[in-house]
Amino acid sequence: MLLTITAVSPEVEDFAIELLIESDSTFEDLHHLIRQTCGWGPSQPAIFYVCDDRWRRRKTIPEKSYEYDTMDEVELGEHIEDEGQRLQYIFDPDSNRGLLMEITHISFNRHIDQPTCHRSHGTPPALQIVKETAAPKSLSREELLAQLNAAALADSNILADDDDIEPSDEELFDIEELDLEGFDFNEGQ
Repeated sequence: MLLTITAVSPEVEDFAIELLIESDSTFEDLHHLIRQTCGWGPSQPAIFYVCDDRWRRRKTIPEKSYEYDTMDEVELGEHIEDEGQRLQYIFDPDSNRGLLMEITHISFNRHIDQPTCHRSHGTPPALQIVKETAAPKSLSREELLAQLNAAALADSNILADDDDIEPSDEELFDIEELDLEGFDFNEGQ
């Protein structure tokens, strides 16, 4: 039997794909079809969940596992019985990002040789979220020494708590005593 599966992304409003795949294909075949259709490489593991009509996860089908049957072992027809059956395809398990999928049509008298993307609309979500990080603040020499002093004081306070030793002013850095000309910085040593 030929399955028509529609997949959408909860994070990209105008993205949708319609996939055609035989029910005797494995979840791994569907996994490869999704990756190919979306232009994603095999960079990280993925997981399928067979869901109920409220998207509650009922069955886990991972790419690799010692605990569960894996994608290459499970045929789609073992878990897909009716139109309206729902699946989740998690392509970024670390962030729990994925596609919501539904069986939109089952054809009993039509067959195809290879799984294929029948229709595609919009741009798929990025495979991984690129987190923007602020560029490190450039510190002046005085600010750097102030941070070093604060760290040294914190370290000596920890020691003082343990050994009842009070830090002295002589143990802290003094900006006036720092002579960078006395250091020899040679490349490659």
